[in-house]
Formats: sequence, structure tokens, C-alpha cells
Amino acid sequence: MNKIPECLIHPISIKLIRSGHPWITADNFSNRFPKTSEFVIAMDDRKRPMALLIHDPNHKNVKARVWTTKYPFEPETQHFTAGLQARLDLAIEKRIQDVTLKERENFYLVFGEADQLPGLFILKLQNRILIQFFTSFWNKYKSIIQTTVQEIFPDIKDENIWFQMRGETRELQKLPINAADSGRRDEFHIQEFGLQYLIRLGSSYDHGLYTDMSSVRFTLKNFINPETKVLNLYCYTGAFSLWAMKLGAKQVTSVDLSPKYIEWLQQNLGLNPELNSAQHEALTMSAEEALVKLRADEKKFDFIICDPPSSSSDGEKRTSAIKSYKDLISKMDKILNPKGHMVIFLNTHQVSGPKYEKTIQDILGELKLNYKLSLRLTLGQDCPTLKGFPEGNYLKGLVLEKL
Repeated sequence: MNKIPECLIHPISIKLIRSGHPWITADNFSNRFPKTSEFVIAMDDRKRPMALLIHDPNHKNVKARVWTTKYPFEPETQHFTAGLQARLDLAIEKRIQDVTLKERENFYLVFGEADQLPGLFILKLQNRILIQFFTSFWNKYKSIIQTTVQEIFPDIKDENIWFQMRGETRELQKLPINAADSGRRDEFHIQEFGLQYLIRLGSSYDHGLYTDMSSVRFTLKNFINPETKVLNLYCYTGAFSLWAMKLGAKQVTSVDLSPKYIEWLQQNLGLNPELNSAQHEALTMSAEEALVKLRADEKKFDFIICDPPSSSSDGEKRTSAIKSYKDLISKMDKILNPKGHMVIFLNTHQVSGPKYEKTIQDILGELKLNYKLSLRLTLGQDCPTLKGFPEGNYLKGLVLEKL
């Protein structure tokens, strides 16, 4: 076996790895890593080996990810396949034993760095498996990952295994591809907390349900009762809307700019005939336009969910969610009843939880609005987070009560 190259890393990378951070990002040091090497040993400023890295020279931002900091490293590379299988077994077994996941047919079997499987995420969607790579490193191990999953779930056939490259750049964002037939399209239904949802694999980048929000949906059940009027902005395919209806909300209004997602929501509503569709209204327009319209119509709500994309474009400029919140909060406040709640989310690792919370408090102060922070929402259950790795703790939600 070829000797693993030993490479100095940036002083900041040394500090981050020692604090538990698992990434080496692009810099003058990492850009000099040997392009053809699968593994790299990271050396500190005194030329001491400190971490074994899995290498991804083609990734725009993350050039390598920590596999282990336990020396010696050569045995880890010699028995890498066995180590990979052991980590997969451990992560999946934890989910299988978690009784809180029994109410869902969608949950993560592997959640990347937090499961010591950097850049690798595996979703179980009923009897399908979606394996997501955030680094091209894992392409070489596709068959081993698939085989390991099928050994744990022997009833899952090749035609129900899917692979997808995901990432922040267009080069990484790919449609899910079926393991048995690359041209296959698959539509099926899954259950979450007693509700049915339409899932589509192979036809769009996102499959129709944000599983990392599942535990958050469950947590918010305590805020909805038969007297609650709910507004769901940026509703996507309507998971929060249907959940509110199941919990007995008096009225639910869903808003999304995409006709495709509003139609998908209506299909989801049709899958759940026990829900009273007369208590639901869908608006195909921007959140800002909807808030103006609802105020003009003198509509009032007790519970507003606002989960904008981390950044969006109107064709002329890009706007980040954090910058749009001043206008959104001002408009939401005008249609929120006293003692009502607004739930505002931010889905990006680029703003920390404390910074997000301070920004929102500053906005409320500037607008002279009186709100109390009732609850902080983060990733949970099947989506663990890793200390020292803020990038993995990207979901931030605040429940604000109007005083």
C-alpha cells in the first residue's frame, strides 16, 4: 500500500480539529494536498500527526474531512472498509432502537459528521433508502454502503436504493438516482404522525418532505388547539399545515410562491380524507404579498410559521432570510393576535444561534414590538449535532409570544 501523504494544515485548522471540528476548508495549505491521494494525514505546526483525513480535492469549499484523530492511522486506512461498516452499523442500530421514531416512516439512519461518517447521510423513506453524499469521496464506496444497509434491511431491494449528490454548489446538486435503473421515477406515500405524504424520487432535487424538521413539527403540537388559526408561510408541500389540521386547528392558511408545491400540498391533503379541507386555504404568492393581502382582508392568526429559504432571488437580486426578517416580522405582527405565537426559522450554518437570536431581538426593539421568547428549536432525535461543529447545527427556530 502506498504511504499516506503527510501534510501541514493551517494553524486555524489545527485549532478547530482540536476543538472537535471535522472539516478542512480551502486555504493555502489544503490546496497543496496531493490531488490523487484518497487519504491525507494532517500534521500540526510541529509536524506531529494529528488526524487522518478523507480527501475531496474537487469540492469547492471542504477539501477534507476528519475520519479519526486516534493514532496510529495506517491501520485505519488498511481496514477502512471494515471501519466504515462498523460505523454504519452503529449509527443505524441507534435509530432502530429509538422508540420515538416508530411514529414516522421517514427518519435518518445516518446523519453525517455527528455519526462519525463525514459527508454521508442516509434516509429511510418507508421501504426506500436515500443515500446522500456531500463529498465525492464516497462514490468509491457506494457498493459497500449499499450492501451494508441491505444486510441490516434484507427486505430492501436494489430498485428501492437511491443515491444523491448534495451540496451548496450546482455541481453537487443532483437528482436522486436509482441504484438499479438510473432513469427510474418513483412516487409513493409515507406516514408521519398518522398523516400520509406524497414522496417523489428521481424527478426533483427535493423529494417532498423535510425529515430534519420532523421532530420540530412534533414539538410544536403543544401550541395548537381547536381555537387556533394557523398561517404557514413558505409552506413547501404543507407538512406543517397538515399537522396543524390534524391537531384540530380551527383554520389553516398555506402560502408558497411555487404552484408546483401548492399543487403537491393539495395532493397531500387529498391523501388524508379525515382532514377537513374546508378549513384550509392555499395562496400561491410570495410571503410578503400574502401578508399584505391577509391584512387587507382583515384576517388574524394565532400561530404563524415562517421558514424562508436561507437565500432567495426575485430575478434581480438575492436576499438572505436573516435580512428579510425585519420586513416579515413587521408584517406578521400586524395580523397576529395578542398572546399569539410566531415561529421563525433560519436554515444556515453561516449565522450562529446566539447571533440569530440577537438579530431578532434587535429587530423587535427597532420595531418597538413586545414579544417574549417562549422556546428555542433545534435539530433533534434522528438528527444529532456535534460539539465544536456549528455547520452541522444549521437549523435554528424561535417561538415568539406576542405580549
